[in-house]
Amino acid sequence: MQGNSTTRSDAERLTASLTVDDLQRLVAILAGGGGISSNAQLLAEEEEDDENDPDYVDDDAEEEDDEDYSYYSSSAHTHWDRTRNWWPAITEPQEEGLSLLMSGEFGRVQHQVKSRNGTRNVARSLLNRGTNSRPTYREDITSDILPNSSGTAVASYPANAYVGQFSSDSAFYYTCVRNFRLHVYDMKAPFKPLRPSRNQRQDFDDGHTTTMEVIKTIQAAPGRWTITDSHLSPDNQRMIYASISSTVYMTSTLDSSTEQIPISFKDPTPQRTRRILNPWDDDDQFGIWSCKFSADGKEVIAGGSSMIFVYDLVADRRTVKISGHTDDVNSCCWADTASGNVLISASDDTFVKVWDRRSLAATRKPSGVLIGHTEGITYVSAKGDGRYVISNGKDQILRLWDLRMMRSNSEFESVAKQHYGIPQFDYRQDNYPRPRYKAHPLDCSVMKYTGHEVLRTLIRCHFSPAETTGQQYIYSGSSDGRIHIWSLDGRVVEVLDRSYTLPMALDPSGPDPTTITPARIKPCVRDVSWHSQQPIIMSTGWLGRRWGLSEGSVVARHEFKGLSKLPGSLEDWVERERTERAERARRGGQHFGMPGAFDTEALLDTDTSDEDYTTMPQTQTADVVPPLPVELNTYGFPQGYFMLRSLGTARVLDVAQGLVEDGTDIILWPATDTSQVESMRRPESNNQIFFIDISGALCSRSAGHAIDAEKEKLVLRHRRPVSYPFPNAYSHPLPRFVYHPETKEITVGFASDPSYPTSRRDSTSGAWKEKTYYLSSVPVRRPPSLMANASALLNSAMSAPLALFGGKGASQSTPEQVFDGEIDLTENELAEQDRNEAEEIDDSLDWFRPVKVIALTGEEAANASEKAKLRRQWELLPIRLTKHRTGMPSQ
Repeated sequence: MQGNSTTRSDAERLTASLTVDDLQRLVAILAGGGGISSNAQLLAEEEEDDENDPDYVDDDAEEEDDEDYSYYSSSAHTHWDRTRNWWPAITEPQEEGLSLLMSGEFGRVQHQVKSRNGTRNVARSLLNRGTNSRPTYREDITSDILPNSSGTAVASYPANAYVGQFSSDSAFYYTCVRNFRLHVYDMKAPFKPLRPSRNQRQDFDDGHTTTMEVIKTIQAAPGRWTITDSHLSPDNQRMIYASISSTVYMTSTLDSSTEQIPISFKDPTPQRTRRILNPWDDDDQFGIWSCKFSADGKEVIAGGSSMIFVYDLVADRRTVKISGHTDDVNSCCWADTASGNVLISASDDTFVKVWDRRSLAATRKPSGVLIGHTEGITYVSAKGDGRYVISNGKDQILRLWDLRMMRSNSEFESVAKQHYGIPQFDYRQDNYPRPRYKAHPLDCSVMKYTGHEVLRTLIRCHFSPAETTGQQYIYSGSSDGRIHIWSLDGRVVEVLDRSYTLPMALDPSGPDPTTITPARIKPCVRDVSWHSQQPIIMSTGWLGRRWGLSEGSVVARHEFKGLSKLPGSLEDWVERERTERAERARRGGQHFGMPGAFDTEALLDTDTSDEDYTTMPQTQTADVVPPLPVELNTYGFPQGYFMLRSLGTARVLDVAQGLVEDGTDIILWPATDTSQVESMRRPESNNQIFFIDISGALCSRSAGHAIDAEKEKLVLRHRRPVSYPFPNAYSHPLPRFVYHPETKEITVGFASDPSYPTSRRDSTSGAWKEKTYYLSSVPVRRPPSLMANASALLNSAMSAPLALFGGKGASQSTPEQVFDGEIDLTENELAEQDRNEAEEIDDSLDWFRPVKVIALTGEEAANASEKAKLRRQWELLPIRLTKHRTGMPSQ
């Protein structure tokens, strides 16, 4: 239970706070020595049974100084010492978590690959958005921008705040406080003036102070102890809340109505019996701890004293009641946002249970059980896809579950009565003793996340937003005042310390002060919520030290604060950069190698007599610099913009995915816009438009960069500095593309050997000059069918035994088998193979076709097949300024 229920007498308060286990322990203590001896005997029997369990932690073997440690005395629980490494910090990505990230179910895989390879550059992606012909995925930009500030206070209450959440569209933020007040804030409105004077803030009669725009403050119906949970409807028009009673109340959020609509989850009581029962007892047969609207807002799921309920708001009746746990149900939710058939419940009995409403008529047993926690569960949250769920446990572990891996009900029943937690452990204290078991023997969780503290209250956890992060992060509050953000791979990627939260007088979006003094008391962060559109987290922190001593809570707003919001101004940073740049220029006399440059040994190994190499130039003292030639040549291409269509594939030249990075592949792709009129074309199709610049280089319109040939394929090439020996693979003149209207072929001219040998020994001398380089499409065959693969497997199985009776024999490989990659050719087979015959087939249904530069002698080009010649032919499609043909050039 969350806390002691109170609004009545002290006796009622004491009774409400005692559980069955508490009463049993109390009776044992009052019984004197006999009770203690009985407990010791039970403990000895339990330890004897646990000796063969690999997950059991032997206290005596690990710590000899804990001889007096006793699980049966709460005062003997030592404070949580993290130096013991009960759960070591995860610094390397875990294999299971990486598999989830690369599965495509948690955001874009391409973004994950680039992030792992270190090629993600958010600044470059932002700068290239204007020139990128294809839209930039928002997730690629926002996934790496996380809230990283300790926060600024935006609201405070005289009592503990139990819930603080954004609405589904983050237009509102709502909280519920133990003084039975619910507050709804407008997150689109600006903050109030932030001067510390009293008249510049909103102060209310109940002690509530805030700098946010208050939409409505709701006085909740009287309940027991506190409002344990609240939730907004999908349309933000209604709110429900629970308060440890059998009735959940629903109220409006946007209008001034004060109506409270009760939603009763108790069993219907006959009228005659109702007169006999005490109204207070009848209303509190059980308590509701958790409640949630369905995705369509028509139903409510609730969990309480060992039971799970569903209420149909349209029919105005309870439709589901399941007595599914042996202890309080602290949290419940819907597994998906589509059907609403699968229910999730998490309880203090350490189990997360999965219920399918479609099978409840036949059996009242769960469809499966998620086993792994050794202590009670404080919160459960679903991803919303019906597969993945996370839960926070009092065993100080946050677990990620896959519903497809849940345990069966029979497996659950075999361990249902066995307890693997710490006897008499009370999470409401400030310590967590050494666990008896680090995991349940039937643990079926996919991942475990540690580092936070789940003490004092029911700490909550959530998935990060889908729209901005792909839900690839998990975040949770903590009783030590630190908000943890984990990557799915298990690593802690960000920790936000509420001890350094700034006062309410400061601007939450302003720069942080140069020095921040930490608070003397670390707040207990119970609930956290991530903005669905922006890198902002709101957290509710308790200021009281312990239960009953003091109360009060503060809501903090944590934003992403980059360069402009760090201590110091942007001008200071610019001045520092200018100073460092001048210092680097002053020390720039020494020559340093640059990417792609060759070492001195490679330079010495180069034969300078070879005419294809240019050595390091000597210092020239000539006073006269010859002028550059003023000559324009388009080399057979039209002036202005044009497209290049391959006659062999009916596809046009295309910059892959519209990227602008150096080394981006140039491919063939179907035309994305059929119009050849400039004003009628879509800007997204500019990656299929090219032009010849003033230097004679073929360039992409969307990227603004030239086209280079790299190992037979075409790529985008950014301008690069000169490195020696020149030319080399990194630094060389761009190739020249020439269009021949009479043959419709495009030849590629190189200023040096395109293989760029590093020494004379590797050079092929002048053999490269005897060949002509053509731009050609590459055919792609359809993958073999299942029947073809089966037939090939049967033939190989029959022919393999016959080969034992003869020699090695000649190869019987067919061109089709070679082209499909079923047989690896040896050097002899490669020399005898007619490659053109195998390359004739181009029947793949894929839109993509490769394009490459091929080197042919005059004889090879003349003797090529008709289809091979067709693949080397191109059609120019000029882009016109107007729809009317005037006979004038397109530009």
